[in-house]
Order: sequence, then structure tokens, then C-alpha cells
Amino acid sequence: MRPYLRNYELVVRLNIKRGTLTHWIKYFQEFLPIDKQGDVKCYGYEAINVLLRIKTLREQLYSKPSIREILINEGYPIFTKNPDNS
Repeated sequence: MRPYLRNYELVVRLNIKRGTLTHWIKYFQEFLPIDKQGDVKCYGYEAINVLLRIKTLREQLYSKPSIREILINEGYPIFTKNPDNS
């Protein structure tokens, strides 16, 4: 079984507020590997690297559209088959 992380685990690992994580997940969802386990969305460990990069860029005051462009240019994979992208 492949290990996944829930939102609360990501909040702790990234040392960010839950609202911030929720906002980033919604805005940058195509860069985050998601798996649904029942009614719960879980994220692959690759999500930590993406979210850490987003955190670093936000701390450097990059805008969200700029961060999206940077992630694309740096070759972060785009996941198109995320379950329930709502």
C-alpha cells in the first residue's frame, strides 16, 4: 500500500495554517497527487516537495500566478486524474 498524507499531517510537516494549506491545495491542485480513501482526500509524499516549494516562493513574495509558472518551468509533474477535483 502506498503511503499518503492527510491535510492535518501536511499542516504539521509544513508548519503552516490549515487555511493556507486549503487555499494552496485548491489553487495548485494539478501539481498535487491526490488519492481518495473513502470520503477523505489524501496526498502522496511528492506533495510535500511541491508545497515546500510553494511555501518558499510565497515567503519570497511571488504571486500565485508566478508560482504556477515557476512550477511548470521547473518541471513539476501535472496530475490530471485527481479524483473529485472540487
